[in-house]
Amino acid sequence: MHSSAHKLTAGDTRAQRLTRLVGIMLAAASLLLLWQWLSIVIRPWVPSPMATLMSMIGNLQSPRFYDHLWLTLGRVLAAFIAATLIGSALGILVGLNRKAEAFFQPLLALALAVPDPVYIIFAILALGAGEAAGFAALTIAVIPFVANIVRGSVQTRDTGLDEMVKIYRIPPRRAFWESLIPQLVPALLTAARFSFALSWKLIVVVESIGQPNGIGAAIFNAFRLLQMREVLAIAILFILLMQLIEHGVLKRVEKRLLRWRA
Repeated sequence: MHSSAHKLTAGDTRAQRLTRLVGIMLAAASLLLLWQWLSIVIRPWVPSPMATLMSMIGNLQSPRFYDHLWLTLGRVLAAFIAATLIGSALGILVGLNRKAEAFFQPLLALALAVPDPVYIIFAILALGAGEAAGFAALTIAVIPFVANIVRGSVQTRDTGLDEMVKIYRIPPRRAFWESLIPQLVPALLTAARFSFALSWKLIVVVESIGQPNGIGAAIFNAFRLLQMREVLAIAILFILLMQLIEHGVLKRVEKRLLRWRA
């Protein structure tokens, strides 16, 4: 009986994977057909898929592309780590302390409502068009989202475990690491993935507005020179790399840490 159920489950999983693969292939084919049609109708502003592919290959063979890429990756990782750590700490504080919630909640609501380019513009005005401005703008823009995710998880935690901590008089530091943090792991991982996804999208805007180098600056310079093949080629390469990091690294880490939920 158990063997039959296992076979049925395995069969369902294979069918789901096949359905998903077919869906992805159909979506990709539809996108390529639409792209090819637009390249004919709106020529020369929309380059063809083949022309874009050749430009992508050219960029992969260019040392200048990798110079831009490493700079952007460094900026993304720095802002991602800072925003995730600060936002998580703030979310835990707001979720645990009512006074902190009363003070920070209106600020978080306001910060979530402010358009991201506003942070970038004010950071450049205050700090100049340098690395500090980009880092500050990116970090400040991402922190409220991370804090909000973590705060919600803290407030919906199992309060029965809090009572147990009081009954057994467990020291606060031990209770924090052994009772609270394990409950927050799913939310912390979600916040980290969201922070990374938002960071790499915003860095393109930051670099195009206030940096002379990086992927965003390269895209903007190509646009300024009306080199639309370069714009698409650089953007697609960067998106593919970020998706590879997000799904190939962060998602694998998330699955490994959450194996106990399966």
